[in-house]
Order: sequence, then structure tokens, then C-alpha cells
Amino acid sequence: MPKTSDHFAAAELARLCAAKGLRHAVISPGSRSAPLVIAFNAQEGIQCLQVIDERSAAFFALGMAQQLHAPVVLICTSGSAVLNYGPAIAEAFYQRVPLLVITADRPEEWVDQGEGQAIRQQGVLALHMKRSVQLPRNANDDLSRWHCGRLINEAIDATLLPVPGPVHVNVPFAEPLYGTSEAIGGTRFIAPVMTESFILPEHARWLTGQLSASKKVMVLAGQGIWSDGMRKQLVQLASLPQVTVMTEATSNLDDATFITTIDRTIEGITDDNETDLKPDLLITFGGAIVSKRIKGLLRNWKPAQHWNVDLGQRHYDTYQSLTHDIAVSPEVFFAQLSGSVIASESIYRDAWRMVDERIAKAHERILVEAPFCDLVVFEQLLQRIPANSDVHLANSTPARYAQLFQRTRGQRWFSNRGTSGIDGCTSTAVGATFATEKATTLITGDTAFLYDSNAFWNEHLSPHLRIIVIDNGGGNIFRYIDGPDKNAELLPWFEAPHGRDPMALARSFDLPCYEVKDMASLKAGLEQLYNAHEKPAVLVVRTDAEVSPKVLREYFKKLKA
Repeated sequence: MPKTSDHFAAAELARLCAAKGLRHAVISPGSRSAPLVIAFNAQEGIQCLQVIDERSAAFFALGMAQQLHAPVVLICTSGSAVLNYGPAIAEAFYQRVPLLVITADRPEEWVDQGEGQAIRQQGVLALHMKRSVQLPRNANDDLSRWHCGRLINEAIDATLLPVPGPVHVNVPFAEPLYGTSEAIGGTRFIAPVMTESFILPEHARWLTGQLSASKKVMVLAGQGIWSDGMRKQLVQLASLPQVTVMTEATSNLDDATFITTIDRTIEGITDDNETDLKPDLLITFGGAIVSKRIKGLLRNWKPAQHWNVDLGQRHYDTYQSLTHDIAVSPEVFFAQLSGSVIASESIYRDAWRMVDERIAKAHERILVEAPFCDLVVFEQLLQRIPANSDVHLANSTPARYAQLFQRTRGQRWFSNRGTSGIDGCTSTAVGATFATEKATTLITGDTAFLYDSNAFWNEHLSPHLRIIVIDNGGGNIFRYIDGPDKNAELLPWFEAPHGRDPMALARSFDLPCYEVKDMASLKAGLEQLYNAHEKPAVLVVRTDAEVSPKVLREYFKKLKA
């Protein structure tokens, strides 16, 4: 018989995780977690990966789970180590990424008694967890073992059902911690049975009738990865004269019939055409929307009807107009309705297309005249990043700039837009690339890159990862946002210029690194970046801290004009 931890809860966690198909555990070092380390290392079928920094480890696991569409286990010791998981857990919660977070704990009796690493740990992450479970410290009889096994079954299943997300299992261990024993008979395996909701026929008929009768229907897609079948159903809807479909980079739904550059296109709205462009019916689905412009516009317009389509989210009223909460998956919703909607007499689709085409021409003219700055850098990047690869966008300027350009080269786009923080953007991309072994590019800013420096303190770096750092002096977004830029004295507190060189960081981890400062060197640098490397490679693009926000302001003014 194989050896495992002599702590029943640890051994049973490892056994049931493997039985339910979990294949990866990201572990940070510690002492109190020794029973978990012993059990998971001994468990056949689970690959254990060490990442030392807990904050980075959690984002690394998030990146893996995001790509695998399966739960990844996170394991750490007790005390403040647990709190370092917080940022990634919040991101996973809002982005709906499945993580099984297993934290070792001291016996509850020692909390608030001056014992080292004994904090109020039970439920400490509960606000951003789908479920929080406390396992019994002693499972020495049949009843307590049944209880322990049932809780573990529930926790693992909750990472995926009814919608994915993080689940916390807190496990108190008393010393001794390092003992092993032969695996004993485990508790019952409880198998989840997958189901799929659908719209009842009478409700589907009403919804179809509303879509057929409406003159102005806007479909707005949020963050997500969707099937090609659903994209085709949206194309079918977009062929109707009363329907316009709007998507962003992180929607991963690009088609010539959609409006895919929302932020620039809505600059074409004028007093003369606003009535024609304002929707009567808004249909939303997916995760976060990046565009603050479309959010503000729709909150002002207040469509007569707003349907939000989401299997698990209730009353997701981003635009303060919600009238119908449709609790099915978007895939089911569009499969049930798209083929039954009848065309109505409307100019709505064509009105939006005319604006989109006019603004696209203005966009091209502006770029030809623009100096070397963030805007023209992104134009080059989107033309030269390899086709059919993955792209991760850090917060906050990369996620915004990417929305201004057409995406026609088959890339998949990802970003931590659940909470939209800069912490962990690099670690997420590192974890994602490890999971996919696919060509992946992270576009990040200098502040976000430096903030997550421990992403490279990691033995699992993939040579398929490329990192492009837009070094514009730190926090450049605050020179563009209305408010912070108007007070020169306070601007450093928002912008936080750091005085650190991203190239020095890259070199400290012995990563290949290249520097560019103008268009000619950018083109040459991208060629070097995408050559074969044995490690992740970094390209640092130096842009002027004052020129880039000035150009962006002028860009939107010229589009508006």
C-alpha cells in the first residue's frame, strides 16, 4: 500500500481531488501544511508545482485554471500566507475561475492566544468564495470521517457547479505534522451529475416575439470564451436589420458583421444620429465590459428593456435598466432563439455600420499622422503578434488600448477584468502559458510588470511566453483620466513614478530582454522577441510619458469631430 499523510483530512482531500479529476496542485512552502504536501505529493494522478510567493502562486493557479477550464488546487501554510491569496481569489470569484483553495491552520484553540501563525483564519476569505468549509481537526471515528468526506465532496463540486469559482477548505492540524501511514479506506465518492437549464417554450416564444417586433436591438458581449456555434448564432442575429452586435477583445467574438471597436465607434454619435443609434432592447451576456464609454452611454440612454443572460448571476444591473434576468447559459439562449427571430423594418444595424465605417477611416488617418507613442505601438503590436496565439492584457492601459483596433488574426484575448487590478497580471500569464504550452504574449505596463516581479520566482516558466512592457513612466493612465492630470502637485501620488527599470528586473531573472525607443527599433525588436528562446523573453518599449496621453486625448477629439 502507498504511504500518505497520517492526518485523515489531508489524505482524503488528495484522494478525492484525484478521483474527481483534479490534476494540478500549486503549493507554497510552509510547515503547518506538511500533511497536505505529503498527501498530494504521494497522490497518483496529481502534479504538484511549487511557487514560493503565495500571491503569485494564486494568480499562477488562476491562469492555469482559466485555460484548463478545470479546478486547480492551491495549498499554503497557516497565518498571513492565507491572506496573500486574497487578490487572486477576488479575481477568480468575479471572473468565475474554478480554484480549490486548501489552507492549513493551527488548532482553533490557539487563535488569539499568542501562538505564532494562528490568526482568525476560518472563513477569512469568505466574501469572495463560492463556499467556505472548515474540516474537523480530528477525524478518528466513522461519524467524523463521514462528515469530513461529505464536506470535501461538496467543496470540490462547488468549484464548478452551478457556475465555476473559488472554494475554500480550511484544515486545522495538530502536531505532529510529518507522520505517514498506509492509505486506509476512504469515504464515499459522491459523483456530480451535470445538467443544463433551458428557457421554457412559452417564455421562449415571448422573447422571440419581442426580438422580432423590436426596431432597435443591441447585443453587448462581455468577457468570455465561447463556442464557434454560438458565434455563428450571433452572426445570424446580426444579419437582421434591427440588430447590432457589439464585442470587445476579451469577448473573443470577432466577426465582420459585429461592432468590435466600441470605444472608438461610439465617438461617432452626434445629436443628429443619436435617436437612430439608441437601443430599445439591450441584451447582455458574459463577464466584465472594459469600455467605460459604453457603460456611461447606456446608463444615460436607459433602454426600455434590458435582458441579462447568465446561468448563475442574478440581477446583474450594470446599466441600471435591467428588466429581465434570464438564468440560462448564453450558449443555450442564442441556440433557442436566434433561428426563430423574424426581421423587422428597421435601419438600426445599418445606422451603426455607417458610423463604424466612418470612424474607422478617421482612425486610419489619425494613426498615419501620430508620433511614436502608446497608440501607434499598439497598432504595430496587433499587426505583429503571431496569429492564432494567446494574448494577455494587463491592467489598465493595455486593456483599454486593445479595444481601439480590429482583431482579425485569430488570437484569443484574456485579462484580469474581474477586479481589474494590476497585481498578478504577469503571474496569471505565466500560469496560463504553463497550462497551454501555446505561444502567448503578455502586454503590460511598467508599473504592473514591476508590481508582480515574483511571477518569475518560479521553476515553471514556459519558453512560449513573450512579455511586452510599455514603459511610459508609470501609471500613465492618470495623465489621461479627467481629474488627476489637472493637479500637478498631486499627480505623482496617482501616477506613482517608480524610478525602476523593467530591463533590470528581467535581467535579474536571467531573461532575454530587448529595448526599443522608436518605430524602426520596435519592428526590429519584435522580430528578436519572437525568435526561439529557452526562457520567456521581454521587450521593453520606451514611450514618452507626456506625449502618449496627449495623443490619446487628441485621438478621441478628432474622432468626435
